[in-house]
Amino acid sequence: MLAAALAILFFSPLAFIYGRVAAGRIHAQAQRTGRARLAVGLSRLVLPLLLVLCLAVRLADPYALAVFLGGAGENPVLAFILSTAHVIGSLAAIFFFLTIPFVLGRLFAVAAALGGYFQNAGANPLRFGVASGEEAPAVERNTMAPLTIAIDGPAAAGKGTLAKRLAAHYALPYLDTGLLYRAVGRRAAERGIDLDDPQATGEVARALDAGEIDEASLRGREAGELASRVAAHPPVRAALVAFQKAFAADPRGAVLDGRDIGTVICPQARVKIFVTASPQVRARRRTEELSAKGRAVDYERILAEVRERDARDAGRLEAPLKPASDAALLDTSEMDIETAFRAACDLVDRALDAERRA
Repeated sequence: MLAAALAILFFSPLAFIYGRVAAGRIHAQAQRTGRARLAVGLSRLVLPLLLVLCLAVRLADPYALAVFLGGAGENPVLAFILSTAHVIGSLAAIFFFLTIPFVLGRLFAVAAALGGYFQNAGANPLRFGVASGEEAPAVERNTMAPLTIAIDGPAAAGKGTLAKRLAAHYALPYLDTGLLYRAVGRRAAERGIDLDDPQATGEVARALDAGEIDEASLRGREAGELASRVAAHPPVRAALVAFQKAFAADPRGAVLDGRDIGTVICPQARVKIFVTASPQVRARRRTEELSAKGRAVDYERILAEVRERDARDAGRLEAPLKPASDAALLDTSEMDIETAFRAACDLVDRALDAERRA
């Protein structure tokens, strides 16, 4: 017992360092997959517990173990399992200085994650850069308020892609609010409901189950036009605004993108970014996107639709498209996605630094 206590004491610093990072990864996986932290944590205890069991087999008296198991030598399957466990336990004993911190660290990580600690520690602190598609180190958040990032902007400006990347970068839940309006527009159209009827479309919005939204079927240009039409109706907006505000109130923080996030949904968001680009650039991006999918499109027609939608979104009486007074403007006209992502990260980091200095 004394030896075990000394081993735990000796390896505690290393176990804490590893466990802190592992706890952050449990939080990130739970947010990314929608699984409970307990389920994610338990799955990560399988390997360390297996190592402990194999190490116990390696250290146990073979005769006593055989007697306890009712004569392992007479059962070839049990004998094979014990032999394998003995080999694994021997390796665990050889690499004792790695095995013990690993086991202790995993146990500490699960306990810390269940307690809600170290939510931002899931990234490797030795990494200074991040390649495309990889998760970047999360920043330390203000302990006084969750980090909520509001991303607004017109269609095809790149705000959705940036919002997803920022959510992964800062390990935050993400909501594409445009999908909610697209789903209402699509369902209303499928049911033959007049899209210009505020009350009828409002009923569709109130009955919307976000868990049943099929993102792939809502990404087309047609769904976007339907969304723009129903979004102008106060009953639709009232129902979906309530849903969005509840999402934004997540104590872990959140990233939301849309057209009125910083002005209506999250006016108190700690970071607000208005992503834009010229109509010509946005029309070209949309044309290239549709052409890549094998669809025959006309650039001039797309440009006209972009301008028409901009005018409709900016001119509606209820929550028109406009940047919040304290939003940072990010013009992506001359940027590729990586450049725009880095610029967005800089805006978020500068806003958080300004808070810390205040």
